[in-house]
Amino acid sequence: MALVGLAGSAPRLLPTGFLRAARGLPTVVGLRGLAGAAFASAEVVIPLMLSRERGFSPTAAGLVLTTGALSWSLGSWLQGRVSPPRSPATLPRLGLTCLTAGTATVALGVLPAVPVAIGILGWAVAGLGMGLTFPSLSVLTLGLSAPGEQGRNSSSLQLADNLCTATVLALTGTLLAASAAPGPPTYLAMFAVAVGCGALGAVLAGRVVVPAAPPLGALSG
Repeated sequence: MALVGLAGSAPRLLPTGFLRAARGLPTVVGLRGLAGAAFASAEVVIPLMLSRERGFSPTAAGLVLTTGALSWSLGSWLQGRVSPPRSPATLPRLGLTCLTAGTATVALGVLPAVPVAIGILGWAVAGLGMGLTFPSLSVLTLGLSAPGEQGRNSSSLQLADNLCTATVLALTGTLLAASAAPGPPTYLAMFAVAVGCGALGAVLAGRVVVPAAPPLGALSG
């Protein structure tokens, strides 16, 4: 019922074409939701996995999450200082690719044979991807907004983040609750959801670009 209500209300609150990833602003807003959902759904699994499978204390598991926060800051700093890429899709695609690859690497930490350091490195890469993605999507939102629509569209960006994150967390929480004794298969299934969100975003990133209209002479010819 909650998903039905969400499907009915989201089109009223988000840009037209959001659900079908229409080019331009709808895709930009959608990418924000996918990125937020991917990062958050992986972030909630990591402490549980580290404590149950690797024997980490809550403090140690929290310090692992801190690496993602620090690399997020680094990514934000970097994207604000690099020369503007030729395509507006470059930074979101790069960031979402880093997020996907980093989250998939963290998932390998479920396997006892994989050193924990590999998973920590993966989470740092995921945080770097978020740092590249979030600010670039905010800039794109403002650039694609008509005068007087910047505030509304910025709110849509935040709303998509919250809605997608809440929906995916509900899904991963259901997966966890359905398992009587959470183990590697459960964690891998939860990480798979996060990786899927990031990968979908990377595939759709090119749709932030709106094709230029052909010159009037070409139309008349």
